[in-house]
Amino acid sequence: MVQFHPKYLLRDTLLLGLSLALLVIAAFFAQPGGSWYSVAANVTLAGLSMLNVAMLIYELTDIRRRIPLLLFQASFNLLLLGRVYVTWLRDYESRLLLLEADGYDSLYWSLQLLAISLFSVYLAYRAGGFLFRKHEVSVAVEGAKRIWDNPLIPIIRQLSRWVLYVSSLASFFSLGNTILFVLRNGYLTSFTETAGVPSIISRLALFFTPAFAVFLATMPSAKQMRLPMCVYGVYLLASVFTGRRNMIVTSLMMLALYFVLRDNLLPKEKRVLTKRLVFLFCVLGLGGVYLLQMVAYVRSGLQNESSFFSTLVSFVDSQGASFRVVVKTFDYMEFFDPDTSYRYLLFPLELFVTNNSIGQTVFHTDPIIQVQTAEFAQNTYSYSHVLTYLVDSAKYLRGEGFGTSYVAEAYVAFGMAGAVAISAVIGLAFRWFSSMFSRSWPAIALGLIAVKSFVYLPRNYALGWITDVFNITYLCFILGLYLAAQLLYTLGTHLRRTPAPPEVKT
Repeated sequence: MVQFHPKYLLRDTLLLGLSLALLVIAAFFAQPGGSWYSVAANVTLAGLSMLNVAMLIYELTDIRRRIPLLLFQASFNLLLLGRVYVTWLRDYESRLLLLEADGYDSLYWSLQLLAISLFSVYLAYRAGGFLFRKHEVSVAVEGAKRIWDNPLIPIIRQLSRWVLYVSSLASFFSLGNTILFVLRNGYLTSFTETAGVPSIISRLALFFTPAFAVFLATMPSAKQMRLPMCVYGVYLLASVFTGRRNMIVTSLMMLALYFVLRDNLLPKEKRVLTKRLVFLFCVLGLGGVYLLQMVAYVRSGLQNESSFFSTLVSFVDSQGASFRVVVKTFDYMEFFDPDTSYRYLLFPLELFVTNNSIGQTVFHTDPIIQVQTAEFAQNTYSYSHVLTYLVDSAKYLRGEGFGTSYVAEAYVAFGMAGAVAISAVIGLAFRWFSSMFSRSWPAIALGLIAVKSFVYLPRNYALGWITDVFNITYLCFILGLYLAAQLLYTLGTHLRRTPAPPEVKT
């Protein structure tokens, strides 16, 4: 819950109050319009920075439990504000050009929308303590006792591990096929054409993600983790050769959350994640960021002659490109029909219904194949396709794109109220993640899958996490795994029964 205590006075009253005051002052500066929007944008960015400081201090006071909020804050600032920070510090005079804003008014409104969204996430996270207090206390007192004491867990762990190994073969085949397609035809072509994979292989590959999530949810020992982690690690490294970097980044963030929350279950004297080890991981992380940016240079055909530090700055700048989704939303707002704009928010659900066998059988729908053609852009409610096509159709048809963002989709659909509502849901979700290990293994497995979707929301569909988590394949897999484990446990118990001694007749 929101805490009011003298030791929190600096954090909750001064820093947070100052950030809100700056946002209000920026709104007053924006009232006259014209060149005053430039001043308002500067003040808004200052308020955003102060809000981030307030959040960071709050997270650091209990970092092991609040790691989910910290990860989202990092993702939000990197994906939506990275380019803003770099531009303000390095090329302030060219900020309109580099941030692709048509004017200071759209720049100001974009920053104000992002500030309100981030504040809504933070406020909902703090207020969510009222809903999840019982589970948070349970984590502190009992840890994951309900998982370790469940007799089915060893069986579920073993089954999920074997499914992981088998499905990894199909996953590596599909991934290898995609890599070859990119190497032969180029990175951008992969957005305008699709690499064909046999249906049975693609369906088998779908079990790879839930199998790994269920395996982690059973709380395996370090020895039991070795081979599954190696398989998953090789898969993540191989995914980089497709040119797409989001899979490895979101998966590593999920693993970081998992191991930090799990380490928090142990007594202080037995914890593995020490400050020294965390510092080592941070150093390795910087090296990883450098390599990821080198991947971007290779796929674009550019030569990198920059220093290590300049390459890291370039990574932040390139990742922050999602800001243009927000700013172009304000620049092209007049092109969206308010009577149908809510459908952009619901597109992931439409995709879910039309692209699975049940929806196709019941509603007789054709699957939606997302390829970047003019015909598709003119007949879809996928915001990432429509916005890029509106702004630059030639770039869109070459395979380039802006992507999307939950902030922009929510704002187009229902205005500022929509952005606040979706942000509040995100804040509550990350509060749920904080107490995730007090729940059952299916909830933990789905939670781990959800984490990857939620940390990527600044550059993803607002409701994409629903179909990513409550996937029919995932749910059926978890149910089937439980039933198989229950059957094996029952049979094992029956076979282990000791027959009654024969009666002795006298």
